[in-house]
Amino acid sequence: MAYIGRQLNAGNYLKLDDISSQFNGSTVRFNLTSGGNPHYPGSAFSILVSLGGVIQEPSSAYEIDENQIIFAAAPQSTDDFFCISLGEALGIGVPGEGTVSTNKLQYQSVTFEKLDPSARGVGIQSGGLIIGTGVTALNFVGTGNTFSYNVSTNTVDISIQSGAANTIFASNSVGLSTTKIVGVNTTTIAGAANSEGAIQAVGNVALVDGALLTDQNIDSNLFIPSGKNGLVIGLVTVGLGITIDVATGSVLVVV
Repeated sequence: MAYIGRQLNAGNYLKLDDISSQFNGSTVRFNLTSGGNPHYPGSAFSILVSLGGVIQEPSSAYEIDENQIIFAAAPQSTDDFFCISLGEALGIGVPGEGTVSTNKLQYQSVTFEKLDPSARGVGIQSGGLIIGTGVTALNFVGTGNTFSYNVSTNTVDISIQSGAANTIFASNSVGLSTTKIVGVNTTTIAGAANSEGAIQAVGNVALVDGALLTDQNIDSNLFIPSGKNGLVIGLVTVGLGITIDVATGSVLVVV
């Protein structure tokens, strides 16, 4: 006779081991086994239980706890028993490459640790050299700082200014533009000699309108290197132990 109803085309249908020999009228919890091995039903609804020739109602006449069945009333020693497992849970295979869309992913299911390291944040370069990786934010501080996206190189070009109305330019020449008073103060001489480059100030030197202001005290050793001329204005006091050394061929003028 042909099978009537929906075909059993999924799962593994089993008749579980008979446990009626353990019935004593007081015990309600029993282990379920198949061929002597523990059997774990998916729920109370995934097994068909007959007790004393009567089909039992799931979740009412019995419950399932792991691999154990718990009866609402203790079976009697005269009760017969059989149990059919209506099907095992099916294992879900690994999806094929490129088959899972973003719509199927749970919100926040992909954590930072699961990202490709190359996709974690932004890489920062200066002059083509990498100076930072994994940067998650760029913070533009100050007025006038801008950025623009370069489509051809897939980079962000950043222009940073040094404060309101102040701009520093760096190319073949260096320029400083500011609406504030310019102050230059260094405590260490640059280079091997006392004077290097176009302008260097050690101590206090000021230009106010048409006047050059200098200190009246010389508190550090003064050396006029070869090929240089020095100028001291007015009366000055040379500190105790301070030396003034003028290289051969150089000149120190006091006016």
